[in-house]
Amino acid sequence: MKYIVKVAFFIALVIVLSSCNNQSGTDKSDENNDDISKTKTVTSEQKSQDKTNENLSYDPAEFKRSLTKTEKLMLMQNGSLSGEKYNRSKMHAKLDKLSSNMTGEQYYNQLLKLLKEDYTEPVKTLVNYDAEIKVQNKGPNEDIENKNMSAEDLEYVIMLDSSGSMAGEVNGQTKMDIAKHSINEFASNLPEESKISLRAYGLEGTNQSKDKKISCNSVGELYNGQYKRQVFTQSLKDIQPAGWTPIAAALSSIKGDMGTEKKVIVYIVSDGIETCGGDPVQSVKELKQLGIDVSVNIISFDIEDRGQELLKEISDEGNGQFKNITSQEDLDKYLRQQNEMLRYQWSSWKDEGVKESVRESDNKRLEILDLENEIKEISNVEYKNLTEAQEYLRDHSSGNEEAINKLSDLINARYGKITSYARDTSEKIRNNISASGSEKINDYTEKGNQKVEEYLQ
Repeated sequence: MKYIVKVAFFIALVIVLSSCNNQSGTDKSDENNDDISKTKTVTSEQKSQDKTNENLSYDPAEFKRSLTKTEKLMLMQNGSLSGEKYNRSKMHAKLDKLSSNMTGEQYYNQLLKLLKEDYTEPVKTLVNYDAEIKVQNKGPNEDIENKNMSAEDLEYVIMLDSSGSMAGEVNGQTKMDIAKHSINEFASNLPEESKISLRAYGLEGTNQSKDKKISCNSVGELYNGQYKRQVFTQSLKDIQPAGWTPIAAALSSIKGDMGTEKKVIVYIVSDGIETCGGDPVQSVKELKQLGIDVSVNIISFDIEDRGQELLKEISDEGNGQFKNITSQEDLDKYLRQQNEMLRYQWSSWKDEGVKESVRESDNKRLEILDLENEIKEISNVEYKNLTEAQEYLRDHSSGNEEAINKLSDLINARYGKITSYARDTSEKIRNNISASGSEKINDYTEKGNQKVEEYLQ
């Protein structure tokens, strides 16, 4: 009896364990099924998305913004009989195969598959169009790579010869007094934010042989900063005719003081050539080799022809001007002309900038009008073909008048959407072009007028 009980207990235990294992297996199986189901769902969604992208007749990445509904319907797959492939007989043959029991929407979709025209290029151009006016003219004394350079980016260096010969007289005035007066007036008429460096060379010793060494090594900066009349005038008074003429040393003195970020405009006022054995032309070359953007202008006092030739070599190397003067009036006139020239150049810069901005604005507006008309012309062709197909169906599909009328409404609505899109989008872009053009014109006008005013005497 005990044996029977034990066997029965063992059998029951086996059944229970087996049941637990089966349940566990079922749970795991269900768990696996859930994972598979999830995987299938994700895969299905991904495939659906991929299929949607594959069905697009355009690449969304080619457009700089999201497309509107109208733009999307214009970019649907082109009809098999659109454009140059259009053939009336083939269209009629295709229409004859359509069921006479279709709805208006179904007819509409079938006609688009046959006759929808290609709007891709004009739509892409409109969506990605840059309406900004980008006229960028280099202003006078402006570096090509820095089109926004202003007076703060310019450094004026005035070098005054203080050799003993500057004590000589012209029409009852010393050359030194003439130079000081004219330089002061010239500096006072530079733009207020301009930085001026006033330097003198040969200002120590005498023009005697015994003082040559000390004089040839004497180059001093007496003023540096924006023009302040009282201080600048006093700095000029401190310069007196003294020694020799170290023009090369004076030019070389710029090396340690001027960087490469500004344009340096040099005016050398001298009544003689280099007398200290230096090579002014080489000094200019070295400045340029250091990357200093320098322009060297030479103003000479009544120098003989050979001396003029030597000084002109300096200005030629320095991409500047050479002027030989013989009186106070000549010097005043020359320095005044420097301001007048810049005033004229800025006025011309303004006028040219305004003219080019107007020209670019007009060209862009005409380009947009051409795109508007191109879309309308395509739409007219499409509308004509769709309407002709609709009339063919009306004549050959008895008893389906309601569907044909609905088809007519859909065709008219499509034509209205596309032509309105062309008109409204064109107008919006043209307004943006006009706004950008007006802003650019104002920029040129304001800056040009400001610069002209700065250089007025």
